[in-house]
Amino acid sequence: MTIKEIALLGLTALAPLAAQAETLTFASTNAEPVPINRFFEQWVEDVNVAAGGSLEINLRHGPTLANHTNYYDRVVDGVVDIVWGMSVFNPGKFTNSLVMTIPFFVESSEQGSLAACRMFEKGAFGADYEGLKPLMFANFPQSSFHTTETPIDNGLRSMAGLNVIATSPPAVEITKGNDGTPLSVQITEAYEALQRGTADGMVMSFTAFPAFKLGDVLKHHYVAPLGGALGAVFMTEESYEALSDEAKAVIDAHTTCDTSRELGVFVDNWNAGAMNKYKNSEGHTFSEMSPEEVQGIIGYVGDEILGSFAENMPGGQPLVDALLQELDTAK
Repeated sequence: MTIKEIALLGLTALAPLAAQAETLTFASTNAEPVPINRFFEQWVEDVNVAAGGSLEINLRHGPTLANHTNYYDRVVDGVVDIVWGMSVFNPGKFTNSLVMTIPFFVESSEQGSLAACRMFEKGAFGADYEGLKPLMFANFPQSSFHTTETPIDNGLRSMAGLNVIATSPPAVEITKGNDGTPLSVQITEAYEALQRGTADGMVMSFTAFPAFKLGDVLKHHYVAPLGGALGAVFMTEESYEALSDEAKAVIDAHTTCDTSRELGVFVDNWNAGAMNKYKNSEGHTFSEMSPEEVQGIIGYVGDEILGSFAENMPGGQPLVDALLQELDTAK
């Protein structure tokens, strides 16, 4: 064997090592048809292409690797490397993030998502993301009020006497304040509760309707800004720091606050599309809180709402002030 042949043999043996990519598993926690997965799929493709073989993110849909309730534990325990989850499903960990559920003040998912990212960058969420590396945020659109059979002919006062599924603190308080009974039911169990009559209505954004078939049971809709919910894609700081500098640079370039803003735009369009589907469906009725009514509520009880959040959030008044400042900047 010549020296040249020996050299080529050595290079061939080393080639697989040089070409081996760092791999990360990303659990969406959603069933495959859920629209937000399309954004995640495009994001993963963009990152993988930009990495040029140095990093490969594998996106996995469904609840097998992680679901809506155990997503935080799964990423911390190393079952997955990246995960998507909603703060309202783990309020003990993401307590300050619940400020993003505030009703009446957030105008769009785009605005709320950008504001949330900037709040994180400035440390406004305190210990919520300690040990974590958020990659993008999505503040889901404001929830509306829906019923199965009872027409909504008196705005929020139509909640009186009804059992209403309420999955966020503001939704619970709004339901109680209008003489309804709030029910704590997981989104995956909402259809059955509504179909069986255990629940008469629900406070939820239209984004949840297609995936969970809520439009089959919820027929009457009152469109009003009753509070959103913050979701995030994140990994642990430990997993991030274990990556090569090249891989970290690629991820950093694709996880700016503009990424969160783009995700917010996607969610706004998703919500509008779902709502329009039911507006054009037989048997569905719609009414809406006017902008003047929203401003009237803010003028009448806005300070009380803000004060309640400041009192109940660990971040207190500085957290609420940060939210208002970033919402104003993000308009």
